[in-house]
Amino acid sequence: MQDNMNDEWFKWFYKKWEEYSPGDLIDNGLKPSQIAERFVNDNQEDLLEIAKKFDIQNHDALQEFIKLSESELHIFIYFSKLIKLRNTK
Repeated sequence: MQDNMNDEWFKWFYKKWEEYSPGDLIDNGLKPSQIAERFVNDNQEDLLEIAKKFDIQNHDALQEFIKLSESELHIFIYFSKLIKLRNTK
């Protein structure tokens, strides 16, 4: 197992994600869950190959990243509410 597997994953993911143009899909009315489902379906083979290279330490690191991402999402939601509240006064 390579020590830089997480780096490899993120480089692959963000390259593919940018190519996928999720903003355009949102503009076309797709929900975030629909965009994610389409992305997974379109990249299933690559995802399976990358997953084979991961070990439990990589998995644990990914789980920590998910927790941090979820925390960031809550901050974005809170900040959005503050902006909306400020603009309604």
